[in-house]
Amino acid sequence: MRDSILEIRSLFAGYGSEPVLKDFSLSLDRGTRVIVCGPNGSGKTTLLKCILGIIKPLSGTIKLLDGCSIAYCKQDFPKQNFPITAREVVEMGLSGRNHDAVQSAMSKTGTLELSERLFWSLSGGERQRVSLARCYCQNADLLLLDEPSSFLDTQSRDDFISMMKNMADPKLSVIAVTHDDQIVSSLGWNVVQLSKGRM
Repeated sequence: MRDSILEIRSLFAGYGSEPVLKDFSLSLDRGTRVIVCGPNGSGKTTLLKCILGIIKPLSGTIKLLDGCSIAYCKQDFPKQNFPITAREVVEMGLSGRNHDAVQSAMSKTGTLELSERLFWSLSGGERQRVSLARCYCQNADLLLLDEPSSFLDTQSRDDFISMMKNMADPKLSVIAVTHDDQIVSSLGWNVVQLSKGRM
């Protein structure tokens, strides 16, 4: 697999027997950052769920580099008012308690001042930044971002774009799926375009 961290070949995936993602292929090298964009229903989230093993492909192959760890930042947040703080959400990314890792991740995402706030009380942009801090704590090889600008106002979207541009780890591979043209144009990452009924 060369220096590839992920190889997808001729992937067909969907729900039941009907594919929404059709004949999709992708080779992702370590440290590469890719945006998969397309309208609703084109299979963007389905792709991420296949990579995570949540959905079994109808056909095709997905090969991850041995030992590859994945962090996943999904587009929606729990609607229940769980009594959990922002810091506790970030700590979920750790296999054990590591104060320095939590501090570093929250510093990178500008969320230190939110540490003791209840997660459900945060704005959409604040929740997104806390969720990214949790992902950073995992020290993963591959970061999956599902519609990262959903529920964000203009300032929060700009903050997210700035964080993505300033990611320091050159070995971290990223796949972001979105239909947000501003994210696509501002980040300048490699782009894979999906459309409904893609063959």
